[in-house]
Amino acid sequence: MSRKDFYASPFGAAYSAYMERPRLSRLISRVVWGGDSKPYYESMGAVAEVADGGTIVDCPCGAGPALRALRPDTELRYVAADLSPSMLRRARKRAASRGLGRVEFIEADAVDLPLRSGSADLFFSFWGLHCFDDPAAALAESARVLKPGGRLVGSCFVSGHDSLRQRLLVRPGSGDFGQVGTEPEVRASLDTAGFEISAADRSGPMLHFDARLSGQPS
Repeated sequence: MSRKDFYASPFGAAYSAYMERPRLSRLISRVVWGGDSKPYYESMGAVAEVADGGTIVDCPCGAGPALRALRPDTELRYVAADLSPSMLRRARKRAASRGLGRVEFIEADAVDLPLRSGSADLFFSFWGLHCFDDPAAALAESARVLKPGGRLVGSCFVSGHDSLRQRLLVRPGSGDFGQVGTEPEVRASLDTAGFEISAADRSGPMLHFDARLSGQPS
């Protein structure tokens, strides 16, 4: 099974279900991974800081857990992109259940998004970088899509751990993992892509980051 179709499996359905439940997700994160996913859910609040008429890109959107931050009457453009058709189907159902009829869904690769350069105010990159064969290219693509001064908020798994359990669980090429980088490597890729890191907090194998694209907002 390719990583594109990985989440069509029963695991994909279970993963989607518990990611929609923060308390359960935090429990699983602590017990299985030895980290805390709380900052991930808190960071979704960045949606509220985007002015009406602004654009948010959520890639990979997964089954749409970040949609919880949107109001049905929002005046924002929200683009949810993912390479997995099964995840997009789940995200569409989640949007419908929340009355979010204006969300745009696109099946696309994170390194080749069909979006104008400099068009987004906020880019969510949740739990995707560690899945990609070229995470640096995905960060470069998010930089292309963002406006100067635009914000990148994300979470990912990183490698290079002292814990044997984490070394065994977070392995490049296993499960849905692609080229999992270390924290210094992720930071370096952010810098190369033109981002200035505002915050980067490590919890076990999880890295939660918040960054701004260099340049002044237009």
